[in-house]
Amino acid sequence: MPLDLEAFQKTQVYQRRATVAEVLEDLRAMDPRARPVPEARQPEPTGPPTNTAARIGVGMLVAAVVALAILWFLPSGLEGLTSLMGFLFFGLLVGGILTLVASSMGSEFDSPLSASSWPEERFVAPYKEQRRLLVATVLQRFQVDLVQDAPVDVTLDLTLPLDDRKRVHRGKHGTGIREDFVDPWLSLQGRFADGTQLQLSVVEQVRLVHRTKVLPLKVKTKRKRSGVSLMTVALRVKPERHPGLAAMEAHARGAVRLPPGARLKRVRVAEDRAELRVLLDEDWVVQAPRTPRPQGPSKPDASRTATMMLLSLYQVLNHSSSQARPGNVRSTS
Repeated sequence: MPLDLEAFQKTQVYQRRATVAEVLEDLRAMDPRARPVPEARQPEPTGPPTNTAARIGVGMLVAAVVALAILWFLPSGLEGLTSLMGFLFFGLLVGGILTLVASSMGSEFDSPLSASSWPEERFVAPYKEQRRLLVATVLQRFQVDLVQDAPVDVTLDLTLPLDDRKRVHRGKHGTGIREDFVDPWLSLQGRFADGTQLQLSVVEQVRLVHRTKVLPLKVKTKRKRSGVSLMTVALRVKPERHPGLAAMEAHARGAVRLPPGARLKRVRVAEDRAELRVLLDEDWVVQAPRTPRPQGPSKPDASRTATMMLLSLYQVLNHSSSQARPGNVRSTS
């Protein structure tokens, strides 16, 4: 079933169980710039209203001529009446000309541009575009190893990160007010061809601190924002295929390889599960440029981070599966 764009635009939350190809198609459809521009409606002919406006314009010009004639033949000494007739003549003349011009424009003047006649809004909030592209990039990279045509479960939340529903704390912070927001905007689950279950999630945490200073002539408010993104990649496996996995947490920590800008927060290993959690700066990008920019270090590459987290976990799984066969340890490095 294709994406219901109207319903999605109301909720800004995408939730679906479908094949990778179908999810990628939905993600492309979410981009307003990829949608066809609706044709502008042709203005309907106005007919009688235009003729009526023309008659009114001509009548006002005729009345202006009559007012000019009266003004011409008025005896001197009647300054008040002369001023009144002069004002009336000028008003009728200008009004008649404007009315005729308006009537000559016809339907263009009678049918002002409305919002529906303009092309669809093409601006996309940066955070929405980044989130949509990250999901698409990760799915494209993992698609080769996922079970062919098997469904994946995707939940993508594009509502505002600072939505009131996502506020988890509000209170005093020194001389100011602190607000904390937690936004679990991505959940992705799928199954690889070797039977391993993949779970990928991203949670954004934002802190706002407001400080207000009362000055003699004004009130000055400062707002400071800080945030991080927590990316978690977990693999669930069959214990019999990976004996001794629960005892490999130290090895797992040493096997982690991350790109610049990503910081390891947690490693968890159990008999049927291996999990990594990584911190990214809030201003991450989907794919960092190949060459660093001259003005400073590049921003964290979120798609590369997810890929390297997955490879690090598989390094641990491969090592554990080789424990039953000493001397046959595989490596993905």
